[in-house]
Amino acid sequence: MTPSSTAAAAGATNTYTATAEIRHSIRPWFDDFLSLSSFSLPLSVPKLSLRFNKNIYTFRGNYAIISLLIFILTLIFRPIAAILFLLLIVAWIYFLVARDEPLVVFDFEIGDRLVLILLSVITIVAVAVASVWWNLFVSIVISALVISLHAILMTPDDTESPYGALLSVVDEDGASRGSYMQEYTMHRL
Repeated sequence: MTPSSTAAAAGATNTYTATAEIRHSIRPWFDDFLSLSSFSLPLSVPKLSLRFNKNIYTFRGNYAIISLLIFILTLIFRPIAAILFLLLIVAWIYFLVARDEPLVVFDFEIGDRLVLILLSVITIVAVAVASVWWNLFVSIVISALVISLHAILMTPDDTESPYGALLSVVDEDGASRGSYMQEYTMHRL
């Protein structure tokens, strides 16, 4: 195996890992994401924070799709800009998500970092040329509100505390107190 083929295999593995992670982060829309039986108000601020953090991580793929759709919807009255950004979204998906092999141009392998930088520059130039800064700002605000509302109201599948057993209830008979507490209570009697 030559060094270039080893680098190509490593690049393909990194791209494949990122692709698999993004694909698996998109949860089923009607079974998980929009399940009406899973919506409820949090009872306290710590539960709100726990729900928000867990749901942002669990539904990150769904939230990204919703944000892109909201951005495209803000461009409804600018069809040329909407088509331009749909093409950019397709380019982002193809070059960073859907590829299983490294990008090779004229026998030169282009890494994922360079592809990311190029796509970012092209996107910024497209936003500047199309003059859609206001649409982008409005879509970010609307997306943040929609995502925050969903993340707060959606009850996560596993609602265990991140603190584990630190916040568990101690039995009344003291069986779960441990040896130190038993010695303390013995000396106290």
